[in-house]
Amino acid sequence: MANNGYEIVQYSLCEGWVNNLYDGNDDPYVFTTIEEAIAELQEEYDDWQAEIEAGERGKDYGYDIRSFQIICNATGVMYELDLIEAKVIVTHGFSFH
Repeated sequence: MANNGYEIVQYSLCEGWVNNLYDGNDDPYVFTTIEEAIAELQEEYDDWQAEIEAGERGKDYGYDIRSFQIICNATGVMYELDLIEAKVIVTHGFSFH
């Protein structure tokens, strides 16, 4: 993990919480603020929903937003997410430190 910023991580049964977003240099993508990370997830969620509504993706092939978290690299706090009226929100944060 990078020393600063926020990363979007997704839960995988095999690997646990991992960052699957990479920049052009194959480095994990790190957002400057938590708001930027939330905006990225919101855009992705909106795209998935549009694909479902257009019939390009099955209803069972969307992503559960709760399978994502945002981690603050400086503090180690992981923020759990949910949806309210199709908007990505942070429900609470916790730390392992």
